[in-house]
Order: sequence, then structure tokens, then C-alpha cells
Amino acid sequence: MKFKKLCTYIAGLLTACLPLASALAVDLPAVDDPEVMDRVVAQRMLPISMTAPVDTGTLLLSDSPEYADGDGILYGDMVSGDVRLYFYHVNQHPYNRKIVAMLYNPHPYPLEAVLQGYQYTRPSTDYYQVGKELSTMYYEGNMTVNKITVPAHNYAVVGQRLNETVVRPDQLFSGIVNVSLPEPMILSSMILPPQEDPVAFIRKQQYLASDSVQLRGTFHGKDRYLSTLIPYSTDSGIGYILLADGVWDRFLQGRDVMDNRASEDTGNYGVDYTIHLRTTGNGDVHLYFNPQGGEYAGVTELIYSDPQRGEDKKIVELPRHRHSMGLNDPYAMEYVDTFPAGTDMTIRIMPPGAANLPVRFLVVPDNKLQPIREAVQAERTAKEKRAAAAAEAAKRKAAYKDTTIQPEAELQSDNQGEFTSLKDRLAKLQQKDKK
Repeated sequence: MKFKKLCTYIAGLLTACLPLASALAVDLPAVDDPEVMDRVVAQRMLPISMTAPVDTGTLLLSDSPEYADGDGILYGDMVSGDVRLYFYHVNQHPYNRKIVAMLYNPHPYPLEAVLQGYQYTRPSTDYYQVGKELSTMYYEGNMTVNKITVPAHNYAVVGQRLNETVVRPDQLFSGIVNVSLPEPMILSSMILPPQEDPVAFIRKQQYLASDSVQLRGTFHGKDRYLSTLIPYSTDSGIGYILLADGVWDRFLQGRDVMDNRASEDTGNYGVDYTIHLRTTGNGDVHLYFNPQGGEYAGVTELIYSDPQRGEDKKIVELPRHRHSMGLNDPYAMEYVDTFPAGTDMTIRIMPPGAANLPVRFLVVPDNKLQPIREAVQAERTAKEKRAAAAAEAAKRKAAYKDTTIQPEAELQSDNQGEFTSLKDRLAKLQQKDKK
């Protein structure tokens, strides 16, 4: 009987404590609270050991001249296999233009190129919006395979919608074209007046010189695969994965065949990163994004593999609720997602043309984030108490002033009447007593 009462008492005690525990948990700042993130990025952290990069496919980067004020071929090269053309150009003409992708078949027989998909943005003067929009379209896009027949010794337009898009003066136009070429063919980007026929125009063979940045060329590695060398453990503290810094994650090296020079893709623009992050340990793991090179706007795709339910994908804007992030702030942070330790997940990201590199993904275990959240809450509570105490002190001070001012007011109101002597006042008091 006593044991039963004891169990009932303990159950009641636990039930009474649950609301208190829930209230304490709710009171903690969120994992995406700006002040929490400011503290996370300032913590001691170590790089996560990654495997050597595995680069596949061919990338044609067309970003020079970035501000095109002439008509002609922006960049082109003879390539084969899986190829990506990434173009990024501003119409610097005083009149409308269009930017198209072209294929040339140098063989004496027709060839079929497989168009695996192409995405392009609405032309705009908002460069960062263009970068984010193109990245979103790329990861959201459903790959539709189309075949393009290129006649012998002739040209074909790649992606007819590009030929129909008008780019107004000072607008940026950017796009991604993925093709599979069975034999060597010339893939190129070209700017020309909207009314011109691309096949007739490209026969003029007008080549545009690169600008001082010289950000164009042919590179091995349109896709880069990275994986954790060993699973990240929640016991190892805060870790990070650094991308496109040119040291730990090298830039693509290639050649600009139009300028006949060596070329570097400084920033790895147009490269589709696939990062396999394996984790182990206890509790939750929180993922953050930190651009260190300057202003940034883009997206990342997260893929969670579940043996029973298959793949679960989500696209996260970087940043979510702002135009861009990281301007003059190498400590800028954006919360990405939370998942339980032990999860194997994949991060995909492609540096957009307008973005500044390098960037980092911060991997934060809950055992490191929780004390930060508690410290922020403790400071906020102390600040609120100080503010309340100050308000109470001000209230008491105001009340004290009221009590000291009131007798003076009464004295002034007494003095406003006709002067009476002490004898007259005593007489009035005696009359009141008689009444």
C-alpha cells in the first residue's frame, strides 16, 4: 500500500515538473536565432577531413567578357562526352540582344546530341537574384532528355527558348546547358541582335576577346564529388567543410582556346558539388552556411537517404528571407537544417556567377549548440530583469516627485485666497465646533 502511494506521489511530481521543463525548453532561443548564430560562428572549430575531389565531365565557362558590348562568339571549344555550358553575361549594348548556345558538327555525317536539360533566368539588372534563381531552377528542374540532330558540317541551336529570350540593355542573362555529345563537336555561346538567325550569324565567325578578369575556358570537372574521410562524430565538436578557397578545395585548371592561354575557374563557378556527409554520435546535428568571400545569394539541395522510404530532398535558399548575405561580413550565417546523428546525407551546391567565394558549411552538434542557446537566454533574462528594475526605480522616483510637489500645490492654492489672520482662523474653527 505504501509502495503504491509512493509511486502515485512520484508520478504526480513528474507530471508537475513536465510543464516547467517544457517552458524552460520553449524559452530557449531558436537554432536560427541571429544572436545564437553570431556566437556559433565565433566558436573554436576544426575542418572535417574530406576525401580527394573526384571531378567528372567537362565544363565550358563563358563569363568573359562579362559585359559584352560587341556581337559574336563569347566562348566555344570542341568537346565530347558529358558537357556543361555555363554562361553569365550582361548586355552592354545600347540595344536589345539575345544570347544563345550553338553546336557545330565537323564530321561528314550527321550526329545526334542529347540535350539533358537546360535552365536560364529571366534577364535582370539584379545580379544576385539571377544567381539564386538559376540555382533554384537547376536543382528543381526535371531533367527532360531531348535529341538534337546536327547536320554534317553544319550548326544547330541548343535550346530554342534561348533563341526567343530578349535581353535588354544592362540586363544580366545566365543559363546552364547540359549535353551529351557522342563525338567531338564545337559547343559555343554567342550574343547577337534578336532578329538575326543564329545559324546564319555564327558563320561570320566573329570572336569576342575576353576582359581583364579572363574568367572563361574549358575545364575538366563540371561535377565534383567529396566525402567525409571518416564519419563526423558529435564528440569531435564543431566542424566545417570549406569550399572553393583555392587551397583546401582547389580551383579548376583549364585552357581558354580562344585566347590560347591557361585559365583558372576562380570560384569554381558552374561546378555542381556533391558532398557526402556521414555522421555518428548522439543527439541532433545542426547545419549552417557561412559565406566568407563576400556577398552571396544561392541555394543548396539536401538529400537524406532512408533505406525504407527512399530519398528525401529539400532545397534551402541561402539566405531564406533576405536578398543576399555576407556583404562586408565574413561571419554571416544562415541556418540550413537539423538532422539526427547517425544520418548519412548529401549536400549539393553550385557557386552562382554573382556569388563570392569561399564558403563553409558548419556542422554543429547539439551538445555544443545547447550551452550557447542557454547563455544567450540567460543574458536576455538578466537584461530584462535589469530593464524591469530600472523601470521600477523610475516609477518610484516619479511617485516620490509627485508626493513632494503636491503640498506645494496645496500651499499655492491656499495662498490664492484672501489673507486671514490667526485670530480669524481660530474663530472659524470654534464656529465649526459649535455646529
